Amino acid sequence: MEFHPTIPPGDLPPAETAVEGYHDSSLQGDLGLYGDQLPGSMEHEYKEFHSILVDGGSHFGVSAVAFDGQEELLWMGNQGGHVTSYYGQGMQKYTSFQVDARFDVRQLLTLDTGVLSLMRNHLRCSHRFGRTLFDYGDERLQDMQCMLQTGGDKLLLGGHQTKMLELDLNSVQVVKEVDVEEAGCAIMRQTNKYLFSGDTSGKVTLRDPRTLKSEHVLEAHTGTLSDMDVHENLLITCGFTSRNNMGNMAVDRFLKVYDLRMLRAVTPIQLMIDPMFLRFMPTYSTRIAVISQAGQFQLTDTGAVTPASLFMYQVHTEGAGIMAFDVSTSCQTMAFGDSAGILHLYATGEHAVYNTFSRPTEFADQPRPLQPISITDELTPYAIIPMPYPDSSQKLLSDWPEHLCQRVYRKTQNIDNEILRSIMTRDNMGYAPNPGIKQRNQVPYKVNTGTTKGRHRKPSVPESPLGRGDDPFVSVPKTYQKVEVKYSKHGWEDFDFRHYNKTNFAGLETHIPNAYCNAMLQVLYFIEPLRCVLESHLCLKEFCLSCELGFLFHMLDKQKGQTCQASNFLRAFRTIPEASALGLILNDNEESSAKTNFSRLIQSWSRFIAQQLHTETSQKTKTKIAEIIEKEERRQQEEHEHEQTADEGTTEATPTVEEATEAQPSAELSADEEKEKENEKAEEKVEVTRSGEISPQTTIPGRLFYTEVISSFKCRCGLSSSRAGTSTLCNLTYPEIDDSKGLVQYTFADVLRHSMVSEQNTQAWCNTCSRYQPHVQTKVLKNLPDVLGVNCKLDNERDLEFWSTQKMLLKRRQEEMEARNPDLQMAAAYAAAMQRKPCRYGAACTRKDCHFWHNDPEKDKIEIKKSEDEPGWIPFLLKMRLTPEGSVEVEEQEVTEERFIPEPGYTYYDLLATVAHVKDAKTGGNLVSHVKVGETYHQRKEGVTCTQWYLFNDFSITPIEEQEAVQFNLEWKFPCLIYFIRKDLNQHYDIQIKNPVSSDVLFADASLVNPKRRKITYSPLSLDELPQKGDLVGLDAEFVSLNQEEAELRSDGTRSTIKPSQMSAARITCIRGQGEGEGEPFIDDYIATQEQVVDYLTQFSGIKPGDLDVTVSSKHLTTLKSAYIKLRYLVDTGVVFVGHGLKKDFRVINLVVPKDQIVDTVHLFHLPRQRMISLKFLAWYFLGKCCSTNL
Repeated sequence: MEFHPTIPPGDLPPAETAVEGYHDSSLQGDLGLYGDQLPGSMEHEYKEFHSILVDGGSHFGVSAVAFDGQEELLWMGNQGGHVTSYYGQGMQKYTSFQVDARFDVRQLLTLDTGVLSLMRNHLRCSHRFGRTLFDYGDERLQDMQCMLQTGGDKLLLGGHQTKMLELDLNSVQVVKEVDVEEAGCAIMRQTNKYLFSGDTSGKVTLRDPRTLKSEHVLEAHTGTLSDMDVHENLLITCGFTSRNNMGNMAVDRFLKVYDLRMLRAVTPIQLMIDPMFLRFMPTYSTRIAVISQAGQFQLTDTGAVTPASLFMYQVHTEGAGIMAFDVSTSCQTMAFGDSAGILHLYATGEHAVYNTFSRPTEFADQPRPLQPISITDELTPYAIIPMPYPDSSQKLLSDWPEHLCQRVYRKTQNIDNEILRSIMTRDNMGYAPNPGIKQRNQVPYKVNTGTTKGRHRKPSVPESPLGRGDDPFVSVPKTYQKVEVKYSKHGWEDFDFRHYNKTNFAGLETHIPNAYCNAMLQVLYFIEPLRCVLESHLCLKEFCLSCELGFLFHMLDKQKGQTCQASNFLRAFRTIPEASALGLILNDNEESSAKTNFSRLIQSWSRFIAQQLHTETSQKTKTKIAEIIEKEERRQQEEHEHEQTADEGTTEATPTVEEATEAQPSAELSADEEKEKENEKAEEKVEVTRSGEISPQTTIPGRLFYTEVISSFKCRCGLSSSRAGTSTLCNLTYPEIDDSKGLVQYTFADVLRHSMVSEQNTQAWCNTCSRYQPHVQTKVLKNLPDVLGVNCKLDNERDLEFWSTQKMLLKRRQEEMEARNPDLQMAAAYAAAMQRKPCRYGAACTRKDCHFWHNDPEKDKIEIKKSEDEPGWIPFLLKMRLTPEGSVEVEEQEVTEERFIPEPGYTYYDLLATVAHVKDAKTGGNLVSHVKVGETYHQRKEGVTCTQWYLFNDFSITPIEEQEAVQFNLEWKFPCLIYFIRKDLNQHYDIQIKNPVSSDVLFADASLVNPKRRKITYSPLSLDELPQKGDLVGLDAEFVSLNQEEAELRSDGTRSTIKPSQMSAARITCIRGQGEGEGEPFIDDYIATQEQVVDYLTQFSGIKPGDLDVTVSSKHLTTLKSAYIKLRYLVDTGVVFVGHGLKKDFRVINLVVPKDQIVDTVHLFHLPRQRMISLKFLAWYFLGKCCSTNL
């Protein structure tokens, strides 16, 4: 036995990263469809920190591995019966002792008092120092395989035998025996409800934890069972399957998943490796670690395939097989033992711990040797030699006599004013949040040097004018900082959104997952043709981003300064498989983390949304094509019948009224009708490619964003080939910086032209050379888009240095121009001084420091100040033209107040918007957009005709100067995307909105449930009952919770909401308010949801789990979109909704309803400064009825 606790934890050498894990690059070859790389989630989560040869590892492999549940220890047992423990991440050997050299160690289990080692036919309990506490052997222990601690002093033993034994650890005696099948018991796990035992036949037996009797049997695999784990309501197994009747077995690449609530199998999880071991990650309730015997392992999500689950790590075993595996309770470390005697430790970082709260590990006392001092050493102080303190009869030289000392009373410091302002008194005790300006339990001792004159001394640090919670040292301006909703006990209702938005434009809230795209949503909204076509779009697809964007833009149109939510759009966005494959869907932790690359994320999102809008709007075009073809076939058939009739000698048929009307000339048509007819003719001439895809030029999003490009590849052997493609964003390619040429100034137009038609060398297959050869790739543009999107692509230090260099050269050029024209500077300074208010005394003023205007150069100190605004490298106006060779000419134009006269043959682009990434380590960063809002939007919202730049920071909207939109300091503000828009864009598109929601939506039966099982609880409207403006409609909505509310208790005992629960509509009911059927519902829709519901709120809503399940529900189950457009039609019609708490209902449904169309009983019977009255009380008081009693 060895005991090695010789080095204290503080002296451990730092752990060095050995080899990082690898991932299979072939698995993500298709993920770059819309972007360069996946943002944010492409980093390894675990890294290998140590690989050591264990004791006896040269002869025996590692057979068992276990993390200590009480201390920072890692235990290992090998095939030679030897047990060794290692301390901390540094893998310092702690204890090492032999258990039994005849058998291998099959399992290790740590207790509060020691560690249990299970051998083939006996069990040993050892102290952590290595001392044996007890050794139990019995003839009933024949071939043990596993053990499980079922209680504080009970241990369950199982193996390849027909008996399962329960051992009392206090008396070390068997207290119960249970008969099992011949397959025995190889693995055991436990929950509060069941005890799980797996055997070699591939079955999992669920037993009662008290009686150990079998209750259920799950046949997981046709072969043997290799491992299993259970967490909450999920049981996951891995094992082998039989290939044929000869008994050959192969590893089953499917993890079998069982729902313990229903005791049935659910969809299995397919892997890319051969699973041998698996463990749930307790910190992440839906993730598991799966390990193959070859050393490959994955972190797989049980809910859905995520980009992180596609990563494959490789344990460097040098060809040896993995024989043991364990995960620490903190999920920060993992340990692998292989057949070569190597123990591998993987961790998430250098400061990873095994347990969240570990007790201190006891180390052996180490005597500190005294440093010898030479007799001739005159420099070393004698104070390094420890000396005992003398008794009362002796004194040290440092003990000053009392007559040389003076006792001074130290006055207590005054309480900070910030604390006094925020203090709350409860039970004679004051509570206040810590302002964080002083260290805890430390008061600085200030010595009065006597240099201050007077009794009152001015504080050296003035009191901060900022509010509570503001950091005075943050360099990010307040308008750019990440804004969050501060929730009170009433939720969001007390939050003043108008404090952040003084305009009539609508902001977007941030508490919804994946709300990082709010900045781009605002940019898309202010593209007039796109807004009009999306608001006019409606299809039957359940999760259509074009429809949801149209609904969102409609709400942004209707709101006047209030906020909107993109919850329905983001709900549909999360269901798109392509978005998940591109890594565009983030969880809450990733979105708030500073590690997320928001620049690359929003660039990939913009590519994805442009292609998605083009694809979805083209479906309507394809339907139109089918109608045109059918109409043409019908016309040809009628002509053929007419010819046959004429041959038979019959009289010619008289044309109908409709045909005669169509044959008449359109001279009497109005201008709008002629324009509409021209659009229909253009749709009839729509082009379809040979592959069946709609050309980008035939859809509005395609015409706006798409650039058709022909890429030519030329090998050095002379063979040329070409390929047609499209692009929605132009990636800027920056020139190389040559230090020998010095600093070279480039314009933005030069870089844009070089990026659009640049030549580059690439490797491609050559059929002539029959191998990969260097090719020269050139691009030929076929068209210029109407909305030019530019990807800044500042991914490395070289590109950032180029951008900084251009800013510096522009600044230097501006200073040189100001120095050359001092008269202009003087005139500008004089004009600025004249803007001051005139002094009442005029030239007779005798005050030296008067700041008013005197019209006297001597008294009016006019100072020439240098311009502090940095010039923007991005121009506000571009002039572009395609050359006959397919190249492009780009020039920058100055914006003047004179009338704009375009040059023939050129296309002019105005700067529409810039999207910036604000990096803030305190909040994790955020995305903002600068948008130039045009005259049409101001006319609708503000009632004025002008253009103005605005900063959109989620629900914070601020007017800004135009120079601020192109200024990026590259310290906290970085450019991501730039959008230029064609100057005469609206003249080329129909910008009239046609409301797609008609009365047909009220009669459409969009039920998802089998009609034989469905129960109708409403009577649909008839044509005579169509609602009219001003009709009363009773409305009630019920909701379910998708996640729990996050709250905290403050130091003063109050409750603060950090994040509210996310609700989803589950049932919407509308009742007739007048007519013969008054009081009868005409809409009673249950909403199906694909997202996981954490709380059905049955006691309030009456919704039960089966009501929203398509397979078992008997309700009228439909989609959220179907119910939404019904309410949207009622709102557009102008009906008046009557209900209780409608403000919250419409907020969750994500629908904007004017105030004059709402009669809410919550506010109708609300008294000032009193609480809101519940519907149950109002029904009892006014109607004498009790509601919600049968839920």
